[in-house]
Amino acid sequence: MTLLKTFFILLLITSPPVFSASYEVGDKLEMFSLTDQYEKSAHINNTTQLILFSRDKAGGKLISNALSGTSKEYLTKQHIVYITDISRMPSFISNYIAIPLMRKKRYPILLDKKGKITAQFPDRDNTATLIFVESLKIKNIKYLQSVEEIVQLLKLKQDN
Repeated sequence: MTLLKTFFILLLITSPPVFSASYEVGDKLEMFSLTDQYEKSAHINNTTQLILFSRDKAGGKLISNALSGTSKEYLTKQHIVYITDISRMPSFISNYIAIPLMRKKRYPILLDKKGKITAQFPDRDNTATLIFVESLKIKNIKYLQSVEEIVQLLKLKQDN
């Protein structure tokens, strides 16, 4: 019996965590790269100031609608990146429907196809997550449920 207990204790100690906690204000992101809908690589680095993030269709639609009137260079000029986690999407849907639709957008959408890079990104169902960063350190996190809220925050960002 004690051998069995020892085995389970060792298993618990050496096993990776089943879930990982979400990033919080004050956490520091590591630099990383993802490809966009055109297979062009983009980097998240010390110059990035805002990450627009979606993990579900509703959040993506909010961000997409908020960005609909922006220029092709708007995100880059404002040091903003838009990232979406498409790892839960069946590959047939992502490759033949979703990504081709994303290619119609004028702005880059960075794609986390495996869900590993954004696994710790905070999110809530049916919301767009805005992660404000400075030198990769998270300064603020907002969960928005309307296009108007996103547009207002982007206007504030643009005025700075």
